[in-house]
Amino acid sequence: MEKAIEEFQSYLANSAKNELFAEAKKISLQVCLHKIPNLMNEKLILCKLPNPLHTEDSYPETCLIVKDIDKKDRDYEKTIRKYEKIIKDNQLDSIVKKVMPLKQLNLEFRPFETKRTLSTSFDLFLADKNLHEILFNGSKLGKEFRKRKKMPFKVDVEGSKNLKEDVMNILNSTTIRLTGRGPILDINTFLSCHTVKQAIENINAVKAELVKHLPGGESNIKSIFIKSTNAPAVPIYDDLKTNLNDVKLPNNMTPAKIKKNKKMVVKRLKKNKQIKNKQNSKQNLVLRKKIA
Repeated sequence: MEKAIEEFQSYLANSAKNELFAEAKKISLQVCLHKIPNLMNEKLILCKLPNPLHTEDSYPETCLIVKDIDKKDRDYEKTIRKYEKIIKDNQLDSIVKKVMPLKQLNLEFRPFETKRTLSTSFDLFLADKNLHEILFNGSKLGKEFRKRKKMPFKVDVEGSKNLKEDVMNILNSTTIRLTGRGPILDINTFLSCHTVKQAIENINAVKAELVKHLPGGESNIKSIFIKSTNAPAVPIYDDLKTNLNDVKLPNNMTPAKIKKNKKMVVKRLKKNKQIKNKQNSKQNLVLRKKIA
């Protein structure tokens, strides 16, 4: 593993020589699974890294979504002032650039275009614990947030004993997303400026956290690659021993999922039948022309 990481970082360093503004690049782990897990909902797992991906100069611009003080009052300025004071008192005003009450989200960001603009306006989104469930599993934020991997992280804004520490723990962590939609997981793990030792520490931390939550555990990991933008994937782990029959996954299929899957199968069969009928029609037309 050490040799692979060293060679990969050397390749990135040589590639960066041609760039005008060379910055530290994020290197991700691409984990390939033996079996795709059946999940009721997408799982968002925070893994604290021994060597963070952000420095004090490069913390992500953050938006905090909070609950309304008065749900009936259309004026949300009081809510903004209240939570901005909490942010300032916890010395987080250099990180949290905007406080957004739920009412403002509902009134100003209903159309698809506005949600898409909002998702690209900040690097990170946080949500008060009272709102996290409806934001994460509901439709208030839309598909763009999921597509861009900008779904909010949960924080206890008013009840936390140390809000700054809670937010810093999120910033100094990486995200493992278990979606159940494919066999490959992509996890930001270390930087090109990290030493080989730091990189290995982060890789071991990510792998240990992944094994805790991954259906099937370590036996469900088929291979692991390290990958960066415009760079080839380099293998660092390959499981050649595990038999697929030995990988046991829990069945988390809900009635709604089963119904959806049946509809998809019927739709696919119908489409295949239409394609086949179209091909037969073309063949019959060609035969008629030849006979004529």
